[in-house]
Amino acid sequence: MDEIIDDRTALERRSAAPDNLEQRAEIDVSEKVFTNGPNMLVLCLTVIGLIKIYTRFEKITTLADNFLAFISIGYLIATIIAYVAIRSRDARARLKLSRIADLTFLISLGLTAAVALFMTFALEG
Repeated sequence: MDEIIDDRTALERRSAAPDNLEQRAEIDVSEKVFTNGPNMLVLCLTVIGLIKIYTRFEKITTLADNFLAFISIGYLIATIIAYVAIRSRDARARLKLSRIADLTFLISLGLTAAVALFMTFALEG
């Protein structure tokens, strides 16, 4: 019985180690990117459709839909990398892939915000 208790406390000490907490945090980030990436991809596609409708009625052209098409590819790449990170068995590879997915997602998110600002001022009517 004492051996089981000792094994549990050793396991708890190992799981609370800073490296394990960092790895767990990175996996959590990968899971968040994996679940939110497709939502942002659909958002970009919806906005592209709305821009196409707006420009057809107003007889104008804009680069916002083109930029959003490239940004949606960024969300897709972030989602794929996050999926690979979640499925990876190697801790170092999982950590690296998770950081890449996070960075790709944040870059795409920042570019989406930039396009939103552009659309706000360029398409005001």
